[in-house]
Amino acid sequence: MSKMNPFRPVRRQQALLSFDGLTFQRWQDPRIIVWWSISFPGFGHFLLHQFIRGFILSAWEVGINTAAHINEAMVYSLSGRFELAASVLEKKWVFAYAIVYLFAIWDSYVKAVDANKQYHLAKLEGAKFASSVMKPLYITALGQKRPVAAMLCSMFFPGLGQLYNNRICLGFYGVFWWFVYLTMSHSHESVLLLILGRISEAKEVLNPQWLLFMPSVIGGAMYDAYMTAGDHNRLFRLEQKQFLEERYPQFPLRLIGGGREPC
Repeated sequence: MSKMNPFRPVRRQQALLSFDGLTFQRWQDPRIIVWWSISFPGFGHFLLHQFIRGFILSAWEVGINTAAHINEAMVYSLSGRFELAASVLEKKWVFAYAIVYLFAIWDSYVKAVDANKQYHLAKLEGAKFASSVMKPLYITALGQKRPVAAMLCSMFFPGLGQLYNNRICLGFYGVFWWFVYLTMSHSHESVLLLILGRISEAKEVLNPQWLLFMPSVIGGAMYDAYMTAGDHNRLFRLEQKQFLEERYPQFPLRLIGGGREPC
């Protein structure tokens, strides 16, 4: 990594600590980003730290998908009831849904490619970043995280893994929507009825339109929590390396396990 003049203005930041935790550049496979955008529009943008786009696109997905009954039609189609699937669709919303859905996939791919370029340039410039920020209402600091613990938190309740990683807005956004999914899908009621042995009632109480959102949400929350915790550890090591190189320039330092990006 090139040495950086401390008096030269930084062109590209590698990481930024703020009230909402750690925002950072990282290399990501654009195909993975596309997959998560296909799974749930907005999730690919969340992984790229494009949070405003992610919030808007994910809320759009829930609202327009529900208005058009897309998930409900998918359930009927997968069970072979094609006429019923066609009858429940609100066709005036389907076209708008399809356009925005495809745009979210394409836009996430383009931004993933550009983000990888920015990451490599920021890494070459070797810009330094703060290891902690202290304000009257919050304290944010780089530290070691446990990726498996973060993933398990999101597995039990999406959003908790993000809160563990100090991602406040995304964490509470995830918690709020998970409450909505639980309430509208009646999944907890169904689980309780299933435990009591009332299987037919457990199936009848479920709302397939809202239930189909849940696998993508829980999978995306687990993946994001795990990857973000790993990036916390990478940036923690990088900040320590930069500090030690500046403090002890006469001793060359090489840390093992610096990241996941290709050479």
